[in-house]
Amino acid sequence: MTPGLVTIVVASYNHAEFLTQRMDSLMAQTYQDLEILVIDDCSTDRSIEVLRGYQHRPKVTLLVREKNGGWVVVSNQGLEMASGEFVIFANCDDDCDPRMIRRLVDAMNNNPMAGIVFCRSLLVDEHDNLLGDDFTVRESSFRARCATDTLLSGAEMSRFLLHSCVIPNLSAALIRKKCFDLVGNLSSSYRVCCDWDLFFRIVARYDVAYIAEPLNRFRQHQTTIRNVTKERVVYEEYFRLLLGQIRLLDLTLIERGRFRLHVMYLWAMHLLAPSRNGWSNFPYHFERVLDLDPLALLFLVPGMILRAVRMLGKSVVSPLVSKGAVSKSR
Repeated sequence: MTPGLVTIVVASYNHAEFLTQRMDSLMAQTYQDLEILVIDDCSTDRSIEVLRGYQHRPKVTLLVREKNGGWVVVSNQGLEMASGEFVIFANCDDDCDPRMIRRLVDAMNNNPMAGIVFCRSLLVDEHDNLLGDDFTVRESSFRARCATDTLLSGAEMSRFLLHSCVIPNLSAALIRKKCFDLVGNLSSSYRVCCDWDLFFRIVARYDVAYIAEPLNRFRQHQTTIRNVTKERVVYEEYFRLLLGQIRLLDLTLIERGRFRLHVMYLWAMHLLAPSRNGWSNFPYHFERVLDLDPLALLFLVPGMILRAVRMLGKSVVSPLVSKGAVSKSR
C-alpha cells in the first residue's frame, strides 16, 4: 500500500457514449497521486476503442476481460489490484469536478477516524441536462445535519442509511483501503444494493465525513443497473438488506418500529405504483419478509395507508435515490 496514493477503479461496460467524459474528468484532477485501473467487462459497443485512447497515459492501466463477470466481480478485481491507501469506484457513466479527489483526500486526512468521505452529487441525464441533486430528496434530519461539511459517527450514519442510501453512488466516495481488510469486499449476493451493503459494513467500524459541495455528477439514464433489474429482485434486496440491518443494529424499540414502518412504506410504493407489478410480486415478497422479519408485516397496512395519504395529498420523491437504490452497483 502506497501512502497518499488514490486508486481509481473504473468498471467499464457498454457506456462508450459517456467514457470520454468520465476519463477526461479523472485525467483533469488537481490531485495527482493517482493510479487509474480501467477494466472493461467484455463491452460490445465502442468502449474498448475509446479506452485504447487512454491506455498509454501516465497513471492509466487498461485491462480487457475475456469473460463477462458483472459489475461486482470487476470492481473487486480492481480492488485486489489496488496499490493505493484510498480507493474510489468511479462509475463509467459519471464524471466529476477537477477538485473532487483533492477535497476528498483532504477531508480524509483531517478525519483519521473516517473510513469513508463522500460529497454531494448533482444528478444529470444522458444529455448532461441538470435534473437536480441528491441532497434535496433526503430526509429532513439528514439535510439539517449535513447542510455544511461535517463528520458523522458510524452509529448516526447507520440510521441515515436505514432511511435511504444517502451516499448517492460510489463515484462520490473515497474509501480507506484498509476498511476492506476488516469488512470484506463488495458482496456478490447483491446486484442492486452491493454498495449500500458495503456502506453499512464500513460504518459499523468507522465514522464518515461529508462534503456539502456537489463535486460528483451522477448520471441517470435507462440502462443503469437499477433500471434494467427486475423489480422483484430490487425489492427483495431492499428487504434483505434493511430488515437484516434492523436486526443487527443497536436500536431502541421505537426506532425498530419506525424503521420497519419505513421499509413497509417502500413496499407500499411498489404495490401502489401505476405499473401494478407490485401485486404480481406480492406472494414472493410476502414470503421473503415473513422469513426475514415477521414483525415487519405488522407495519404493512400502516405503510400502505401512509403511502395512499401522501399520494392523495401531494407527489413525493422516492427516498431511494441511488442507482442501486440509488446506486449503480448493481
